Amino acid sequence: MAVYSKEEISRLIAVGKDKSLTTKERGDALESLFRYLLEEIPGVLTRSNGIDPFRGSEIDISVANAQTAMWMKVVPSLFLVECKNWDDPVDAKAVGAFILKLREKGVSMGIMVAANGITGDRNELTAAYMKINMAQQEGQRVIVVTLDDIVALENVEQFSKLLCARILECVAAGRF
Repeated sequence: MAVYSKEEISRLIAVGKDKSLTTKERGDALESLFRYLLEEIPGVLTRSNGIDPFRGSEIDISVANAQTAMWMKVVPSLFLVECKNWDDPVDAKAVGAFILKLREKGVSMGIMVAANGITGDRNELTAAYMKINMAQQEGQRVIVVTLDDIVALENVEQFSKLLCARILECVAAGRF
């Protein structure tokens, strides 16, 4: 089982929090961090910054999952990742825009990497949580991963289990 470099995770988080950098540089650091976590999982391949031919939308990270790692067998073979390194929780509008990207690309699952979570109440399904709930009813699953989740990771198995657990929460309890 691959062990993550705490130094690399800390470095990328520090870059992402460095207010002297541009918003793009800070956002790129979160994307690099999440790609690092994914690419350490056996059978996972990523691609960054996919831009459609009309330059109308960008996909932060596209992921191919060969489903070779044990806990990744429940994760779809193709999924998209949207990274939001915002100081505040990600709002319903941004979550809705990501869900639209999933629909446009015909992808059933996405991961919203929201540094500080998303707006609304998880139990009452308000604001951004309502957008995710509505999307699930229409066939798109969106799970949320925060910086707090990432900081707690030590190895690939923990990360794979986290993704699996979030999918189970989404399917069984409507929690994201």
